Amino acid sequence: MRKAALLVVNQHYADGRFGELPGAAADAEHLAAVLGDPAIGEFDVGVVENGTALEIRKAIQSFFARAQSQDLLLLHLSCHGRKDARGRLHFIASDTEWDYLDATAVSSEFVADQLEQSPCRRAVVLLDCCYSGAFAKGMRTRAAAPAVDVREPFSGRGRVVITSSTALQYSHESEMSSRERAEPSIFTAAVVEGLRDGTADLDGDGYVSVEELYAFVHDRVRSRLPSQTPTRSVNNSEGTLYLTRNPGVLYVTAPEGPVLPDTLRAAILTGAPWQRLGALHEVERLLGSWRGPVREAALEALTLLVRDRDPQVGAGAERLWHSRGLGDLPVGTPDTASRVNRPVADGSRIVGIDFGTTNSAVAVFMDGEVRVVPNRHGDVTTPSVVAFAEDGTLLVGKSAKEQASRVPGGGIHGVKLELGTGWTYRHGVRRFSAEEVASWILADLRHSAEAHLGETVTRAILTVPAYFNHVQRAALADAAALAGIEAVRMLNEPTAAALSYGFGRDEENIMVFDLGGGTLDVSLLGISDGVVETLATGGDSSLGGSDWDRRIVDHLVRDLALRQGVRLTDRAALQRVAEAAEAAKIELSQATATTVSLPYIANSPSGPVHMDVTLTRAELEGLTKDLLERCAQPVQRALKSAWNIEGIEDVDHFILVGGATRMPAIATLVKELAGGREPIRAIIPEGVVIGATLLSAVLTGQLRDELLLDVTSLALGVETRDGVMTKLIEGDTTIPTKRSEIFTTVVDRQSHVQIGIYQGDREVAAFNTKLGVLELPLRPAPRGVPQIEVTFDIDANHVVRVMAKDLGTGNETSVLLDRHSAAHAQAQDSDPRKALTQVPYAEPKAGS
Repeated sequence: MRKAALLVVNQHYADGRFGELPGAAADAEHLAAVLGDPAIGEFDVGVVENGTALEIRKAIQSFFARAQSQDLLLLHLSCHGRKDARGRLHFIASDTEWDYLDATAVSSEFVADQLEQSPCRRAVVLLDCCYSGAFAKGMRTRAAAPAVDVREPFSGRGRVVITSSTALQYSHESEMSSRERAEPSIFTAAVVEGLRDGTADLDGDGYVSVEELYAFVHDRVRSRLPSQTPTRSVNNSEGTLYLTRNPGVLYVTAPEGPVLPDTLRAAILTGAPWQRLGALHEVERLLGSWRGPVREAALEALTLLVRDRDPQVGAGAERLWHSRGLGDLPVGTPDTASRVNRPVADGSRIVGIDFGTTNSAVAVFMDGEVRVVPNRHGDVTTPSVVAFAEDGTLLVGKSAKEQASRVPGGGIHGVKLELGTGWTYRHGVRRFSAEEVASWILADLRHSAEAHLGETVTRAILTVPAYFNHVQRAALADAAALAGIEAVRMLNEPTAAALSYGFGRDEENIMVFDLGGGTLDVSLLGISDGVVETLATGGDSSLGGSDWDRRIVDHLVRDLALRQGVRLTDRAALQRVAEAAEAAKIELSQATATTVSLPYIANSPSGPVHMDVTLTRAELEGLTKDLLERCAQPVQRALKSAWNIEGIEDVDHFILVGGATRMPAIATLVKELAGGREPIRAIIPEGVVIGATLLSAVLTGQLRDELLLDVTSLALGVETRDGVMTKLIEGDTTIPTKRSEIFTTVVDRQSHVQIGIYQGDREVAAFNTKLGVLELPLRPAPRGVPQIEVTFDIDANHVVRVMAKDLGTGNETSVLLDRHSAAHAQAQDSDPRKALTQVPYAEPKAGS
């Protein structure tokens, strides 16, 4: 993909009625230097200075004709502009004569034609000339432009025009002494400033997009000259178009040399047993590193410790090996090769948070490494459990889990799955929403991070299941806000896991299989030239490790009824069985059989009843065969929908994430789906929180190796006639993105229209999730006459705004999709007369 810029700048004019623009040449020189800087723009820059109309036309024609569809082109015109008697805009060349514009100037129509005829669908035009706003309004649309696949840090199609309004004329001709000095254009100077020092990188992701550049230049020009308003028009553009890097963000690459400290190496090879035990704790930390070489070296070190002659060291290493799900224990002679670590960068003050169904974690980037923060109990994971003590004290995490074990029904589990649903929990006379309960867990994680860092933490990257809808994502952001945390970015959990594994890798396709306590996410991601792009997603939002627990509970309760004739209904007893079931599931991940022994589980007329059941791994797999089959379906869906994946052989690596993937049956399933290749399990369980923290390091400038291109997992659209789901944004569309469609009415003299907004892949709207509703007043007219433009706008955080506009009257309305919009929309469903008769639905306008 080529990046090219053409700067056309005129400061001298043959016709004396066009004043000199003494600063134009210097402006072009500064802009060319920024765009051509390898660390910023990497553009191949050409400059036409004081050219005649013929020279300019030839340069523009050649510039656009040579381009390919995926090239990024930037055309900058810095000159006078004049409209002729018919209102047509011309760009003034050095040989222009006032009375012969058609012959001696370059018309805006010529430039538009070259844009339209060019194969390139990603062009940016910067117009720094008088009356240039007329060009944006008169820009012609090329219909049905083909979609462009982008693998680089640029996405989108079409053309974007940013104009200076009359800013250049004003700054050069109205300011005192501008004719005598090389006064810079306030428009071009703002462009240069924003790109040169990175201040136009408004979202801090390390790249300057066209939208950011326009917003920056608009503010700069308006602050200098309030009467001037730069304008922007977009033609068939979608996604985000990135122009340059932010030079203020440092590039840091993972070390390619030794990665283990000399002291650790010495302790493992020659240290006393107590030193090797200490080394084991350090190896455990390094196994969670985001750097592949560090993890590999730590795995080598763990291999040495597993074979250690000291039984205590060897047993500890074996426990760590099994807890990470690394498979069979290594055998043979130890390899004594080891490597040395080198520091990379300072820490970050945006933390990464993995808010899980069963457990949660928080991590921070410091000393060039991701550190998973221990909580007050010294654990790196915190149970996602909330409870109240007898005195009303709020308990979170381990203490809450223990309280819930002692008092049946006294704890709240799995609140993550209730976000955005309207679920509430009653304690005493008060009811708490899911968002409030979640905020207590998030606040506990924040306090752990603050204690670790010794400073206040207010910002975080939050991970979410890929199949979370937009209402659930907005609810999590609300929960974070209640905990005093700004959700800087929502990151899909499989994307985070892939980032933790693939940071710095080249040209690989990765499938992430993430089975947690309550949800299953499957994502296909491509890594290429520093870009991590989500290619396809699949998942099951109601399938997780807790389903295996429930099957074991059902089996144990049924066995007790069959063998001893006792039906177990007591809540305290069932709580004990549930805890034993989870323990049995974990045990069967390492052993082929386990015994569940629960004395005095119930009473009967003949005396106390004890549970003593042997459960084998084969029995468990038989009990959960249908759950395993459900696990395979999202994998097949993701493979089918990925545009550049023809088969499973195109996937290079398969990564298992989530505690439930420790079950051998899951690894066997994924291995079968992968054509016999072993999945990678080394990043369990820290992979997701590590990925979130790596993104925080990228956003804060500590790392600049990767660009994430995430997707919206489910389609978004509106309900049209006969209850059909009309999609405006397909699932697996790269975000941020913006899409529009024209609709019309189906009933004569309709006074307003109701637009139901849905998310999902089903053809019938009612079978999808209703996220919101828009009501738009209309001027009564025959059916089919009104033109209603509906626009979906999704930002990088998966936040969705939907707008509707009556193109005839200019009336418009919009809604930000969140749990409140969803609750309002779902409440309206209770009055079917309004939806079906009083307010008929819109339908797509013919030919749109």
